[in-house]
Amino acid sequence: MAITIMVVTTIIPRSEAELARKAGLSLLIYGRRKVGKTFIVKNFLEHDIYVMVKRGGGFHIEGFSPPNLDSYDDFIGLLGSWLKDGKRVVVDEFQRLPGSFLDSLQAMDLKGNLVLTGSSFHIVKTVLSPRSPVLGALSEVKVSLIKPLDILQGLQKHAPAEVAFGLSPYLRDPWTIPYFRGRETSLPDILLLSREAIRALIGEIFIEEDKGLSAVYEGVLRVLSTGKWKLDELADKLHSRRIIPKPDPHLIRPYFNNMESMDLVKRIPIFGKKEFKYILSSPVMEMGFMLDEKFDFFQTDISAGRVGEITGPSVPMHIERFCGELFAQIYQGVYNYFYSKDFDIDFIITRGKRAIASGEVKWTASPSRGDVEKFLDRTRHIPGDKIFFSKRTVDDPRVISLSPSTVLPWARKKR
Repeated sequence: MAITIMVVTTIIPRSEAELARKAGLSLLIYGRRKVGKTFIVKNFLEHDIYVMVKRGGGFHIEGFSPPNLDSYDDFIGLLGSWLKDGKRVVVDEFQRLPGSFLDSLQAMDLKGNLVLTGSSFHIVKTVLSPRSPVLGALSEVKVSLIKPLDILQGLQKHAPAEVAFGLSPYLRDPWTIPYFRGRETSLPDILLLSREAIRALIGEIFIEEDKGLSAVYEGVLRVLSTGKWKLDELADKLHSRRIIPKPDPHLIRPYFNNMESMDLVKRIPIFGKKEFKYILSSPVMEMGFMLDEKFDFFQTDISAGRVGEITGPSVPMHIERFCGELFAQIYQGVYNYFYSKDFDIDFIITRGKRAIASGEVKWTASPSRGDVEKFLDRTRHIPGDKIFFSKRTVDDPRVISLSPSTVLPWARKKR
């Protein structure tokens, strides 16, 4: 009996890599754990020596012998000599070094040959602060989830357009890419294969920030995963769980500010209001915590079929958010959301205070002329392009009708 094993090797070219290559000065690449910083520097940036700063001390070095070093003083001496010789040196996870490291850098001749990567936003702020000894000596590139156009273009090389679009929100976290197996990939498979990684990654992020994953932090992540997004709703829920002493949004706002800086939580502006919709930055993390809230996912065996049943209703919401970020990237604007007691608008793209596009996303049902009429009526007072996104395009000249197979060709012309 013949057994066929299909292996899909997927490399997603990233916009940040192109930006980093253009940087003329020495470079700081920063972002939370597992967003692809190391992948970018190893695969897209030329370098002579790569240094990984180990947690707990010591160094692993590629391009130099011996490959392992324990002494910090020896490392500083070597780094100075490498840079003086004009070598391109990457120092990965530099935030694990002593605070005196930046002072040592100030005395070195950087010559545009140093690349630092950091996973701690707290430490990164010290590099960019007005009192930093290396302020102005480093260009900066922030790395977050894979940008919508990047992930969509990468996945469509290996899977049909509709499959690629449906998976794109969940594969924007670079550590999930190895779970992609072309057209055979399913969301339940991704979640079942990554459930241990989700909790471990959350712990790693907090460790790098020198913070503990307290009950309040985890409580916020869990309540957000259930779809609640207003601060007063979140505070009520956390108070009912006895996590905070009273249902006061002011008690949790500092936690949100910290998790925003850690790239765990993001806020979407509410169009026309001084409000924000708070969500987990990573849809795959959000799905994992939602499953755990409903089914003790991190501790209990569960079938792929059951995972699909539970997560299915949340998929259209993630597709809507992905579309909001995708069209914001295409239009080079900001993704806004709108809601009222009667209806919501899936996305509005703004530049400054001006709306330049609004959109409706129909992912589960076949679109009808009535859907278009309703969308146009709801957005009649919003200027700009009217985008109607669905699995199949509609024939209506009043809207820009796009589908998974037509959005990329349209985006190339638009940009």
